[in-house]
Amino acid sequence: MKSNYFLFLLYLLFISALQGQTVNKQQDKPNVLVIMCDQLNAKALSCYGGPVSTPNIDRIASEGVRLTNAYSTTPFCSPSRASIVTGLYPHQHGVVHNLGFKQKEGITIKDETTGKLLNNEGYKTHQFGKWHIESDSLNYLPYYTDQYDYGYQYKKEMEEKGLTVFKDDGQDWMNFYNQFWPVEVSPYMKEKRDYLEDLWADHVHRDFPIKMGRLRLNQEDWIDDKLANLTVDRIRRAVSNEDPFMITTSFIWPHDPNFVPDPYYDLFNPDSLNMPSTRIPDKKFDNSWSRRMVKGYGDEGLKEFMRIYYGAVKYLDDRVGKILEELENQGVLDETLIIFTSDHGDMMGGHGMVWKVNESFYEEQAAIPFIIRYPDLLKPAVSSIPVSLVDMKSTILSVTKTKFEQDVAGVDLIPFLTGEKDMSLAPKYSFCERIKPNSNGSREILEDSKGSFMVRNEQYKLIIYHDGDSFFYDLKNDPNETKNIINNKSYKNQILEIETALQDWLEDTNWKGEKVSYKYLL
Repeated sequence: MKSNYFLFLLYLLFISALQGQTVNKQQDKPNVLVIMCDQLNAKALSCYGGPVSTPNIDRIASEGVRLTNAYSTTPFCSPSRASIVTGLYPHQHGVVHNLGFKQKEGITIKDETTGKLLNNEGYKTHQFGKWHIESDSLNYLPYYTDQYDYGYQYKKEMEEKGLTVFKDDGQDWMNFYNQFWPVEVSPYMKEKRDYLEDLWADHVHRDFPIKMGRLRLNQEDWIDDKLANLTVDRIRRAVSNEDPFMITTSFIWPHDPNFVPDPYYDLFNPDSLNMPSTRIPDKKFDNSWSRRMVKGYGDEGLKEFMRIYYGAVKYLDDRVGKILEELENQGVLDETLIIFTSDHGDMMGGHGMVWKVNESFYEEQAAIPFIIRYPDLLKPAVSSIPVSLVDMKSTILSVTKTKFEQDVAGVDLIPFLTGEKDMSLAPKYSFCERIKPNSNGSREILEDSKGSFMVRNEQYKLIIYHDGDSFFYDLKNDPNETKNIINNKSYKNQILEIETALQDWLEDTNWKGEKVSYKYLL
């Protein structure tokens, strides 16, 4: 009898040990969820003090670490996204422009990316939505075991359903890259139609600014709803199969096309919106799309843009909520590293501009939201440590205990956020750049490659453009970047310090292009 009882105890201990091994195995391989937005200005989110109530994104922030000093590597889609997966700045990985005729060569199977490394370690790696980093959007990177593309698959489905096939119904249709979307344009914008059509007559994409408004489709017809549902389904299947997963859900909004369906279009009364306080023109960008759009809109048109932008952000937050709910239902919320961010920001009316189609480095489009949630390592906090999109690779691979061989420009953020490393050892500067593509569309940086660069520390920001123009801002006393003090000699030492930091960074990251012209540094 005693021997049977003893054997039973041994059996229980054995089962317990096996369960412990399973738990430890899961902890060794935490799931990874990257929630990407396109062209999201952090100042729209309520967790960053913005006007749009975003309770689901706010939840990630309140249960994780919200970074307040995060920057894109470049305010441009493909280059910044390539930085996310490689841990390198655009002038290092060579994808310096959006994929297309100017940038023909993108990320290939030869690049050591986060997804590739995790896939090699047994992760099921998935990418849903806009990625925009491969050389050919139809030739997916093979380590994405499940990929759904905005540029081809979704557009094809919508055309097959007849939802984006032009119908002569007496209403407006926006031609967005040769796909037609049914919209309802506000009376004010219709009144300006003749003027706007004349203003944009020379541009192939003139429908973008002229026909923004209410999307005449159901909210579930827009791709961001489909992406959320794909993510929910993939989480459910991965948990069922006991597979560790890495999912990148790359939402389109609040990037153009600037329309939203009901009920989101009516959520924000344009007459009650507070217009940006930084609408101070800088003549350098007068010919940019960003400035021309606001000039064409007028104040009422800008309000219409803002109500649509805010509606898209709210739409997005609701989809984030779907995903969080599924993680919770499946019991893997706390076993999943969640990173929420954007590839770059949007001018959102600041400095008399919208979108990102200008060459500036204003905070509105260079700065980004960046939030990390992983309760096994990180306590809820707000951190001002300088953060860049290049840090994502090192950070994800650190949490998943995955080794990598190629050098990266980014740092592992986790030790600084846990207190393992003193903040005095953290990076002191943030960098952002815009690199001109070479004539053959390759990833090679040539000796005559032109670059514009931004560097900032806790208080000051320096911008040096490839044409020789320089700007210097005291962000503590001029947070809206309205006073260029580059020629104020009383700031010589501060300018010299940041010029030196830029020079050192360019040397450390092996800048091969044209020499940068400094104000004081010889």
